[in-house]
Amino acid sequence: MIQVKQLFAHNDLRNFSYLITDVKSARCWVIDPYEAGPLLHLIKKDALTLQGILNTHPHFDHIRGNSELQETFRAPVLKLSGASEIKLDENNRLRIIDSPGHTMDHQVFVWKKDSRDAALFSGDTLFNSGVGNCKNGGDPDVLFETVESLIEKLPDEVLLYPGHDYAEKNLRFALSVEPENARAEEQLKETLDSDADHRRVRTLREEKESNPFFRLNSEELKKSIDGLSSSKRELFKRLRSLRDRW
Repeated sequence: MIQVKQLFAHNDLRNFSYLITDVKSARCWVIDPYEAGPLLHLIKKDALTLQGILNTHPHFDHIRGNSELQETFRAPVLKLSGASEIKLDENNRLRIIDSPGHTMDHQVFVWKKDSRDAALFSGDTLFNSGVGNCKNGGDPDVLFETVESLIEKLPDEVLLYPGHDYAEKNLRFALSVEPENARAEEQLKETLDSDADHRRVRTLREEKESNPFFRLNSEELKKSIDGLSSSKRELFKRLRSLRDRW
């Protein structure tokens, strides 16, 4: 059985890191370790064997805990090409997908459970109700293509595990460009009634109800940003620019 533990870093950047464990074999993998301490504690407490460290991209806040985990457990940082897979157990895999845009070397990881896409570890490509910025080596045109591809290829039931907790600010932005979106209002209320340590994991279906970058066909959204005659690509880029300044 595979378990996923989401760890919130309580830092200004609101990072999430992930511990994936095969309970039967006690093998585990870490994704985007902001700080090693909590991961070290969990791995030692449960007598786990760290098989490797995965980084969605090389920004400092996603690799900060690498060296301490490597030194403590002699575990490698896994550098894998797109379309590669990691075997978690007999029925579970992590599929690596190249996802350029936020950075040009960004990758995301899809948990395949019994050959079904079950969850997406999206790093800084997708967030709850948002997408990554392109300020530090990215390209919004490329990010648009990546996001459209992921939305098209992954089923609605896939759980989204993002690299940061930006849910509140993203939902407030979403309502600024689509103020009549009742589902975004509901998700904002749910977010405000919880905390990042206990944030409910949402599905892509729920994201399609609130994430403006997934809702480029919304007439209300188009009108609010004067994009009635714009292509989806131009709307996406305009939204990204607006969010950068919001």
